[in-house]
Amino acid sequence: MKILKAVCVVLFALIASITIPFGIMSFTAAETALRQVTIYDMDAERTFLTQAETVGDALRELGIELNSFDRTSHSQAGQIWDGIAITIEREINFYVKIDSNPLLTHASRPGITVEEVLVQFQTGQDFALLFDGNHTRQVANGETLHFTSWQSRFISDTHNVPYSTIENRTNAVSQGRSHVRQVGEMGVNESTTALIYIGGVEMNRQYFGTTTLVDPVDEIIDIGTGWLGSMTDVTREDFHYFRRVQMEATAYTAGYGCTGKHPDDPWYRITASGREVQHGIVAVDRNVIPLGTRLFVEGYGFAIAADVGGAIRGYKIDLFMEDLQDALNFGRRHIYVWILDEI
Repeated sequence: MKILKAVCVVLFALIASITIPFGIMSFTAAETALRQVTIYDMDAERTFLTQAETVGDALRELGIELNSFDRTSHSQAGQIWDGIAITIEREINFYVKIDSNPLLTHASRPGITVEEVLVQFQTGQDFALLFDGNHTRQVANGETLHFTSWQSRFISDTHNVPYSTIENRTNAVSQGRSHVRQVGEMGVNESTTALIYIGGVEMNRQYFGTTTLVDPVDEIIDIGTGWLGSMTDVTREDFHYFRRVQMEATAYTAGYGCTGKHPDDPWYRITASGREVQHGIVAVDRNVIPLGTRLFVEGYGFAIAADVGGAIRGYKIDLFMEDLQDALNFGRRHIYVWILDEI
């Protein structure tokens, strides 16, 4: 037993006396930290030893650059282990041809489908692309995809809508006269049509309907039915005048006592304007109311200024009546006279 211990001491001393270079020990330690990594990049395969800790570090160590659409089988932040195999899928480049327009170059991630490309080129609900083929298949690198456009466009057209003319017969306007109580106005309608284009060529039109933008306004014309001397209601909406004056009124007849003319006189019953007197003919001062002016006289009715008189000066009016007693009963009074619109 003592002899065995002595031998061990001697062997330990011999081992301790052997000098091992520090560099050799360092190389051996480094060798144990290396990991084998295999990279599959498209058709190329590379296997190497690396001290990189992550996938991204290993790729950078080899000078492998990735484009925005390139994909790796392992996260670039993932840890490296001995024997790992990393696959790189490179972005694909393909071409898109829409109708007869020039080719469009497009880059995308590998594995993109035709349907996904169609969605990318969708610009709104009124525009879409049609593809004659399998929408779910993957797009090949360098492929040209032929699309046909489908587009709808709405056009609007405005047009005038005629107004109606309503004739309102009323004795508030003297017979033979008319008055536009309400001016007619055209309405405006808008019609909408959808145009369908396929491949840039119009293929169909669809009428969508008409919307009223402005309603037409009816023209209302008051047609006179009132005779000279007929009564009416001056508060009615369709009674038209432009001035009302207060005048001193008297009455006269065609007899000699009022006109100084006998029935055998050729000017008997003929007024200063040449009209024959009848109920509704009144005498005025032509400097105040011109002859021919149409009037409405309170308590008398429609009238026309067609005569003059020596005593009729200023704001005075003389009303013709057939019966002398009616004229005497009328006497002298202050009344309102409406000067009617010249229509």
